[in-house]
Amino acid sequence: MTLGSLALLGALALTGCSTGDAPGTAPEGGSEGGGATEGESTGGSLDCSAATTAGYDLFLDPALTVDPVLDVYPLEAGDTITFTYAAHDEAAYPSYGWTSSYITEAGDVAVSTGSFFFDEEGGVFTFAGPEAVAGIDGGPYAGFLDIETTVDTTTTVIGRICVQYALTE
Repeated sequence: MTLGSLALLGALALTGCSTGDAPGTAPEGGSEGGGATEGESTGGSLDCSAATTAGYDLFLDPALTVDPVLDVYPLEAGDTITFTYAAHDEAAYPSYGWTSSYITEAGDVAVSTGSFFFDEEGGVFTFAGPEAVAGIDGGPYAGFLDIETTVDTTTTVIGRICVQYALTE
């Protein structure tokens, strides 16, 4: 690899998943029928920087760790993300779940689907791909995966990571 190639890879790694104003090219797809509109890049930005909906900031509760550590987590077949919640309290009978959302061409965040983690043991649980955006065509899409814990009837989001959804499940 040349020094220029390494610099480019480093710059790409620093783009991250920060939210904010929509860049000049929105992610490809985002609505029924998908695809880029005239003037947009067909490659699109597949990180979470195109999100304009207030409140969708990336974060992790200090007690939540994620393995592997990435800026954007791919959700294709064979991709796995392991979460460890150090504040797990077995006596409180917590359950853990997730909610997915995707970023539309307009930068809006639209909730897609969700479920519980059924493999949780001692505050450790795993998300496995493939996971596609439910009910729409096109893509791939960038979006958010919210990690939640529920104790009694109170659900708390303990983390929000940036993901790239699979084209199909």
